[in-house]
Amino acid sequence: GIATPSELETALSLGCRWVKFFPAESLGGLGYLKAMAAPYAHLGVKYFPLGGINADNMRDYLARADVPAVGGSWIVKPDLVREGKWSEISARVADVVQRLSI
Repeated sequence: GIATPSELETALSLGCRWVKFFPAESLGGLGYLKAMAAPYAHLGVKYFPLGGINADNMRDYLARADVPAVGGSWIVKPDLVREGKWSEISARVADVVQRLSI
């Protein structure tokens, strides 16, 4: 995972071209990602943002060509799993799919 250009440089030196960008929103969100990613665009780096991603901002991240996926703990909360609330988890997944289909 990376949070800074220095960490990205280290990941690149190790041959990584797909990196977890965490904590995305706390670092400045999409604006920070755009600024940090710009000098590396020619290398084909792909970013997997996590941390503060939610149903309301996931599409903004996914609109970027260098963001093929996002992570979001809002979909499957640990307490929902512990309590066996599978229908609520299914509803959350369906909401994400519906939002991405629009």
